[in-house]
Amino acid sequence: MRPSPAARRSAIAPADLRRLERARALVAEMTQAEKISLLHQYSPGIERLGIGPFVTGTEGVHGLAWRGKATQFPQPVGLAATWDPTLLTAAAGVVAEEVRELHATDPGVSLTVWAPVVNLLRHPLWGRTEEAYTEDPLLNAELGSAYSRGLRGDGEVWRTVPTLKHFLAYSNETDRCATSSDLSPRVLQEYELPGYVQPVAEGLAGSVMLAYNLVNGRPAHLTELLEQELRSVLPDPDLLFVVTDAGAPSNLFRSQRVVPDAAEAYAAMLRAGVDSFTDHDADPSETIAAVTEALARGLIEESHVERAVVRQLVARARTGELAEAMGEEPAPDAPAPGVPATRAERRALAREVATRAAVLLSRRDEGALPLPEGSVALLGAQAGEVHRDWYSGDFHEVTTLADALRERLGAEQVRTASGRDIVSLAALTPSGIAAPLHRAGDDVLREDRPAAHPAPHPAGHAPSSDTPAASASPVPAAAELEVVDLGEDVIALRATADGRFLAPDDRGRLGLGSEAIGGWVVQETFHRTLDANGDWLLRHLGSGRMVGVEAFTGDLVLRTALPGSAVPLRPTVLLSGVEATARALEGARAAVLVVGNDPHVHGRETEDRPHARLHAPDLAAVDVLAALDEDVATVLVITSSYPYDLGGLEERIGAVVWSSHAGEAEGEAIADLLTGARDFSGRLAQTWPDSSPLPGLLDYDVIGTGSTYLYGQGARFAFGHGLAVDPLTWPESSLASGPDGLAARVRVAAPETRRTEGPLHEVVQVYADAPASSFSRRRYAVPRTRLVGSAVIEVPDGGSAEARIGIPWERLALFAPDLEAWELPDGPVTLRLARSSDHTETAEVLRIPGAARPAPPAAPVLPDPEGAPGVHFVPASRAEETSGLLRSADTLLDGTVLRPADPVGTARSPSTAQSTRTAHPVGTADLVLPAGARVLSLVVRDESGTSSVVSAAEAPETGALAAGAVLVDPSAEDPLTAPALALPHTVPADGTRPTGRVRVRLTGRTALVGLRLAHA
Repeated sequence: MRPSPAARRSAIAPADLRRLERARALVAEMTQAEKISLLHQYSPGIERLGIGPFVTGTEGVHGLAWRGKATQFPQPVGLAATWDPTLLTAAAGVVAEEVRELHATDPGVSLTVWAPVVNLLRHPLWGRTEEAYTEDPLLNAELGSAYSRGLRGDGEVWRTVPTLKHFLAYSNETDRCATSSDLSPRVLQEYELPGYVQPVAEGLAGSVMLAYNLVNGRPAHLTELLEQELRSVLPDPDLLFVVTDAGAPSNLFRSQRVVPDAAEAYAAMLRAGVDSFTDHDADPSETIAAVTEALARGLIEESHVERAVVRQLVARARTGELAEAMGEEPAPDAPAPGVPATRAERRALAREVATRAAVLLSRRDEGALPLPEGSVALLGAQAGEVHRDWYSGDFHEVTTLADALRERLGAEQVRTASGRDIVSLAALTPSGIAAPLHRAGDDVLREDRPAAHPAPHPAGHAPSSDTPAASASPVPAAAELEVVDLGEDVIALRATADGRFLAPDDRGRLGLGSEAIGGWVVQETFHRTLDANGDWLLRHLGSGRMVGVEAFTGDLVLRTALPGSAVPLRPTVLLSGVEATARALEGARAAVLVVGNDPHVHGRETEDRPHARLHAPDLAAVDVLAALDEDVATVLVITSSYPYDLGGLEERIGAVVWSSHAGEAEGEAIADLLTGARDFSGRLAQTWPDSSPLPGLLDYDVIGTGSTYLYGQGARFAFGHGLAVDPLTWPESSLASGPDGLAARVRVAAPETRRTEGPLHEVVQVYADAPASSFSRRRYAVPRTRLVGSAVIEVPDGGSAEARIGIPWERLALFAPDLEAWELPDGPVTLRLARSSDHTETAEVLRIPGAARPAPPAAPVLPDPEGAPGVHFVPASRAEETSGLLRSADTLLDGTVLRPADPVGTARSPSTAQSTRTAHPVGTADLVLPAGARVLSLVVRDESGTSSVVSAAEAPETGALAAGAVLVDPSAEDPLTAPALALPHTVPADGTRPTGRVRVRLTGRTALVGLRLAHA
């Protein structure tokens, strides 16, 4: 529950008031051309006013990115597994300091940081899971606020300006610029908004980036929610600086086509509250031309441009960047107090965060962890790698798990095997000859042709017939290549000599010159198919072109996309990964297998995951691990950006550990945990799914689809789950209610004996279960359970510590769309002190005190569009449960209507398995209204945009549904065939409740705008 916007407004800080006043004064001194020039992401500045150049953002979701070496923390999905706001604030503080340090040497580095990402992990197949925190709205708001706090720093001068990404309802990459996230009022208010509203309302985030997708049929870059839900919580709307995502302005008139041209697109965004345009990289010409034309055509007023510039200047002034222009004292250059200042301190913090972020998922064999004494077989290529993702910076120094274990256990005790085959390749000529591929001096892979190796002879002298064969140029050896099998028939090829990857140059020649798999469009990956002879046919994934051989040079090159242009490549296995694994396992006391994903393949920005399973090469490796004798301790370590459905693999392995790609200290942190130098304390912030079907990736109705732990999504490992080698006990706990909320107290004690060392941490979680019957005014689809509070505490060795968690009553509320307000339960609620969402330590049933439950407010009254006295209007946006309908934009910038989504054909009843053949697209919407209210008519709009009032119901046509809008009985078995109800219609009570439901059926190309209502 969130208080009303009016209640959230606070007095403006004196420093911000000064900045606003000075920014407005500066804008008044600018010419129109100068104002417009500041709207592009690369702002040139205005030297005569003391305003320097500006770039709108620096990436920093888990470390300063793309700017060279910087401290790298775990991916955000790993940061969230700590559940510790204090740790996230500390990590973000380091990011802010390194941004400022770089800005001091290069003013082109923006002090506005594009982080954190507070989109929710609604679906486990989202390609950008690694960039966000959690599936839970409360934890998301807390962690997003914590990271923002670290970026912002304390005091009047902000260290950096955090930019929340990406507003709003964005968690699919499939057609991300064209899909609309359909949000009911409850999903919007209870689920999607809290992660944005809390950091903004608390003054921790000063900027927001908009999302590529549409929301309820309107591009997010034009959403009215920006003003209604975010700027409304601030004491002045100009304190929030809003930027577009990269390339998004062009989407409005290119891919989304909601406006005809650039001028109308930029005008609409400025009217909606956008302040800066991220498009065409450093070229501002389209932005300047479009805004200039929009002004000339009267699409916007100059005031729209001015407020955007004011907001940019205020954001910049907050960091002290414009101190001189603002008439302020320059900001001190000293590091922020309490933030690690040295490289060693920052490295230590990265290691601590990585250690706290790892999760012990299962421990079937208590002897598996810590690793027993004796030799260890360390298997899997990822044991010797530390991956970066798209938003990573460069590592200062990095230690792999293999190196860390060798240092910890002794090199002679650790035997490694990547499990990858080493091969040479030969290209098959049209005559069937296999010509080996060698690495030429320019790194290109080239056929070995006899004609390419003539015998040497003096210049100007032809070779004689008796030239010794030994004097010919030596035939180059075939290149030795490591086969990096990434699953789904995708491979990369890596030179064993120097680790360079095969990739094309700008001419399409394939050479071993790439340092790593990466880039916006990955160039190092190939799709492999086998022909009838078992030879390889390779298609380059980045371009879609087949791999062939150039006729004259013999170079390996990219051909056309036609399969026939490929040249078969015959592999010869020089070293078997299976055999190397078997040798590493000989005599081993323990076996550790490291699997997971490369963050640039099979799920990343622009690419959703194909499924939730481990890929085939990893599954094969796990089978080898599971088949080992019982006297070998087995540990599966998964380093990944995503959750997996393990399909019961955890029952076959001694212990299973998960870590996100954890940054520069990943290897040391995991080694600490495997050897018992530290104990596990991470907890899952996202459900790991079981094998039950997942809801549709594009369906954002978490309530209707039963998504996330909140509504019962199937779980292999539950939200909040995480084990420890030395479990802490909870000897005392209590729950006490007061006028303002609940007070939870838990005493946590260390075990008497330990197998691990170092500090211990516990994550105490509090969940609320409120049945539908506990809301007496109206019927709700209630969460199965939900997090209402948590705390992370450190427990001294041999001692105890106490967690105290305050839980405001408002966290138990649900959003009532009929009132456009929040509603607390008036019946019993079960509060659970728990270790995870499905592991309860103690529970208590209580009721919220009556004094803490204000009477429900009256529903907002909107004027009747017909102007009739005593009649008010209920907008279609308040509809709750819908079937076969989509929420659509009423106008470009305002309002929501409901339209049938299904094409002509079969529509399905929302309450039965029955299907009805219709002559038109059809769907239904349910609204909750006061019992006894009279529905006078329905306001609809046809596809031409003409509005009309339906005040009488006609019977359905025989054999088909008539086009239009009617009321039908909400209890009818099949609302698609139910007869229309006569209007006016009196809303019957839902049992003894003071509310009831009405159901509107829409047929054909009809849009529901709303209902006209009169109270009894």
